[in-house]
Amino acid sequence: MATRNRIGVMNHANQENIKNVKSSVAVPRNTKRAALGEISNRVNTLRGTEPIDRTSLLQKDKKKVIIQKRQVVKPVENVSKKPLDENAVEIAKSVKHVETTIVDGISATDVALISVSKKKERKKSFSTDLLKFEDIDEQDNKNPILVALYTIDIHEYLRSLEVKFPIKKGYLAGQEITPKMRSVLIDWLIEVHQQFRLMQETLYLTAAIIDRFLQSYRTIDRKRLQLVGVTAMFIASKYEEMYSPDITDFVYITDQAYTKSDILQMEMLIVKTLNFSFGRPLPLHFLRRYSKAGKALPVHHTMAKYFLEQSLVHYEMCHYPPSLIAAAAIYLAFLIIGNDTEDESKAIWTDTLAYYSTYSKDDVLPAVCDIAAIIVNAENSKYQAVRKKYVHVKHMKISVRPELKSPTLLAIAARSNETQSSTRAE
Repeated sequence: MATRNRIGVMNHANQENIKNVKSSVAVPRNTKRAALGEISNRVNTLRGTEPIDRTSLLQKDKKKVIIQKRQVVKPVENVSKKPLDENAVEIAKSVKHVETTIVDGISATDVALISVSKKKERKKSFSTDLLKFEDIDEQDNKNPILVALYTIDIHEYLRSLEVKFPIKKGYLAGQEITPKMRSVLIDWLIEVHQQFRLMQETLYLTAAIIDRFLQSYRTIDRKRLQLVGVTAMFIASKYEEMYSPDITDFVYITDQAYTKSDILQMEMLIVKTLNFSFGRPLPLHFLRRYSKAGKALPVHHTMAKYFLEQSLVHYEMCHYPPSLIAAAAIYLAFLIIGNDTEDESKAIWTDTLAYYSTYSKDDVLPAVCDIAAIIVNAENSKYQAVRKKYVHVKHMKISVRPELKSPTLLAIAARSNETQSSTRAE
């Protein structure tokens, strides 16, 4: 849910101004981000300036573990040894799994406490045996907003949700709705999203709701497809925004093609079909994490967002899990901006990135090739909403940067075209 204030709430008394809404000012403002937006979103500004330190910070905590192992309580002298009762035997059996040598004089309770302290130490540093991964959350331990202690668990839960709510490849097969119709709808919704000045999360959630609904409810005709789109954005606004647009604004934006009652009825149908579950994670959640793990510059992060929004429009990309497509976007951004090293596997997809993303370089490359093919053809595509959006200065004019026509990107796109051609031949 959104916890930040947003400027530009819709003025319902003057709906004629909807189409003339000016773009937001490029000057950064001190606004609050969405709840998950604060987590893992401290983008490092030193990538390319300082070498990546691959030395794990766990070496600082290694001495603490050794001290805990050597802490032995001396037995009290002149105390007669009594046979253990049945309860003591059961307690001793329950702590046999603890990898600590039990010395005479240490009770089972002390051993259990030492075990708990070791688990907490491992939880804090997330690994005691793999020293090549950097703890990117250590610097945020004193910031309660970033909840560094629970960040790893949060992202593991998000990955379980994307498995729970998958989008199948080719789910529109056999339906009246075609991939081109879906692309036209998403392209138009991106323009509506800009006019309403909504949050980034709202756009991604809108596309996710549309795909999940069309996958489950297979009897939607082309006359009601636009109704599905505006209703999905209406639901996503209420889920993500602090001040969501009024339903009459969505009626107006469709040029009175649908009534307020039509939108409310479609809302009930979508909510019932999806079983009130809108918690599928968004690629943006994972992208912020990967930008932090890869020490991305703002230009890398913005270009990766451009890749993600372009992928929203194209039907062939919707089956990729959010975590994987976010990893592919940041990989491609690192590859074409400021990469002068021949060994790209070490320069781009570091051990830290592979650990936090749970993907190897080979896992990411297929999605990277598909994104590259889309970006190469973006200038001549019929769907120009994203490209026009990222021409503005506030988005660093990403869509017109020369790197998007670099030989590296063209080579990757050609590799994707060869793969598609061989698949069709088979």
